[in-house]
Amino acid sequence: MKKILFYILCAVLLYSCGVKRVDGDTRANISLPVQPETPKQQKAAKQTVIEMKDHLGNVTTYVQTERDKKGKQQLSVQLNEVTVTAKLKSVPERFGKVDIDFIVSVPEVLIDKYWQLNLTPLLIKKDEHIPFDDLVITGVEFDKERMKGYTKYAKYLSGIVPDSLFNDRFVNMRKYYKYLSDYEKSELRRVNKDSMDYVKYKRYIDRLNTRYEIFNRKMYNSRAWLAKQLGFEDIKERYEVFHRDTTYVSRFYNKRYEQLVNLIPQFHLLREVTDSTIISKYRKEKYRYEFVNSYRFLTSADSTVLLTKFYRNKQIERNDKLIAEKELMFAKLVKFPKNLNARLDTVIFNKGKFEYYYHQEIATDEDTKRMRLYMDGTAQTIRGESYLLPTSDTLIYSVSSMIQFLDMSPRYMRKIIERKASSSLKAYITFKVGKSDLDLNLDNNRIEIDKVQEMVEALTETGEFVMDSISLVASSSPEGSYRSNLLLSKSRAESIKKFLLTSLSDIEGIDKMLFARPKGEDWESLSHLIRDSTDILNQQAILDIIGDNTDPDKKEIEIRNRYPEDYNQIRNELYPKLRAVDFTFHIHRKGMIKDTIHTTEPDLMYADAIQLMEKRKYSLALQILSDYNDWNTGICLMSLGYDQGAYTIFLNEKESADCEYLLAILASRLGKEDEAVKRFLHACELDATKRWRGALDPEINKLIKAYGLHQEDEDVE
Repeated sequence: MKKILFYILCAVLLYSCGVKRVDGDTRANISLPVQPETPKQQKAAKQTVIEMKDHLGNVTTYVQTERDKKGKQQLSVQLNEVTVTAKLKSVPERFGKVDIDFIVSVPEVLIDKYWQLNLTPLLIKKDEHIPFDDLVITGVEFDKERMKGYTKYAKYLSGIVPDSLFNDRFVNMRKYYKYLSDYEKSELRRVNKDSMDYVKYKRYIDRLNTRYEIFNRKMYNSRAWLAKQLGFEDIKERYEVFHRDTTYVSRFYNKRYEQLVNLIPQFHLLREVTDSTIISKYRKEKYRYEFVNSYRFLTSADSTVLLTKFYRNKQIERNDKLIAEKELMFAKLVKFPKNLNARLDTVIFNKGKFEYYYHQEIATDEDTKRMRLYMDGTAQTIRGESYLLPTSDTLIYSVSSMIQFLDMSPRYMRKIIERKASSSLKAYITFKVGKSDLDLNLDNNRIEIDKVQEMVEALTETGEFVMDSISLVASSSPEGSYRSNLLLSKSRAESIKKFLLTSLSDIEGIDKMLFARPKGEDWESLSHLIRDSTDILNQQAILDIIGDNTDPDKKEIEIRNRYPEDYNQIRNELYPKLRAVDFTFHIHRKGMIKDTIHTTEPDLMYADAIQLMEKRKYSLALQILSDYNDWNTGICLMSLGYDQGAYTIFLNEKESADCEYLLAILASRLGKEDEAVKRFLHACELDATKRWRGALDPEINKLIKAYGLHQEDEDVE
């Protein structure tokens, strides 16, 4: 026993010594690729191997991964060691996006077969830390231990019966099918019995009717014999001659006949098939109607309910428990779960330094002018210990965009200011039928009157305008005579004027500036309302009546008589809209003597567009700038990738270094490389700083390298 304990202790000590600890100063780091990315490198970024060269000529091969036969990701080439010290990079913005690329370097000391590294790049944009997809580097022994957990969990999952096998495993299908067979047989027997019972019933009724017909025929024959014996034939002949009962003997014979008929069953017993005359078994409800095949087929809903009767409930409960505990068992069995959101999850089989070329595209906004990038990471050992790696260096990305070429000069627009102005308002003030007294409590009258007072206050409260006059025109709907409607609208206009003289009494001279007049029936507005309506069937015919007939009273009568349904709709829905008061407020600018003044003022809409451009909200800015078609419109079009439109705008701009440079970029995008080279060189002649700007824009940098431009400039190299 002591020997066994000794061996166990030794094994534990050896295992603990075999897994080394993480050095607290060791860290994974990030660095910038030396050269700006070219189209060839962009293609290479999608391949397995990427070669990059620094300014000293050192070549480093960066790899992503490839999958082996088992589907695992592994490195495909050996890596050369290189040192990169750059921490700042200027990246171009194109089409509202920017490419963030960097190198993730993991030193050899952190590559261990018993470890797993989780590395998370984080982009700092203003105060926001945005995590990129993780990189996971797993040692081969760590991966084996991880897969053991997944194997155990897969075995656990194999014990769960899927829904596709539910009936096979959890339903006694043999008994279920037997039940269905028995049900079908019982239904067939029931329907067969019901049909045969009905056949027997019909035969019984037929025999009974035949028998009763014989009895009834004998009864009628007996009655005829009795009538003959009582002299009914003589009475009939006498009646045919005299047309009346001359001897009054018929009464006597009729009475005697009725007595004998009611006394002797042979003369009065009429036999009929009723519930009381048939045998009891045929008095059931099912014999009251024609036979109907009532075979009941099982529906899918019936089958579902029937299945529950044959469930193996204990097995179902056990399976449900396994499903409910899936997450719990995963946490218990899988000690090291895979990172499902990782960009790379690779298993390292060999020692050595690891480097990964990381590329991320992000959308630009107002906070992406200058961004920082750093990387956090953790190292986890096979024993379950977790260590936080020191934070990497911080890289800085300065975003260059076309908005650096914006013309920030304020833009003005010419404006003509009139001394006099006017404003209008329509108020729907309701009056009682045939009345002209204003009642504020009727319908929405108080709200409508308040609208008038609010308009007066809005026009005069700033002191810029002075009220000259207020005119109100009251109109009416056409029901009734034209003359009565005109008089009614006049009295209503005066009633409203009287009220306003009181409510607007604080305005000096209001009694001299308030004018009221009637309009009467407003046929013009009614025509517009009918034309806009989609519910009036005879729309054009009614409009023709309104247009052709000069007598307003005849118009309404003709519409009412010819199209009564449309008239009712017009009267109920459109007439109320005609009972309105149109207010016109005439004002002038205080202190202004001339009738018109021509002035300029800042174009605020244009200024808003420039602010949107600075915030990289190009689509919204273009909605405004598209009406101007100027320099800044061209910049906006370039930023959205509308190159041909921008090219056309800059061709019409005055020659300058900026204009030539932008045309060079656009020509390069449009495939006009010769023109692009000429315009870039000309821009450099006009402004030497464009030589260095060219290295920031991929369209120009491509030309510099392809045509060997400015080879003497080391910065461009």
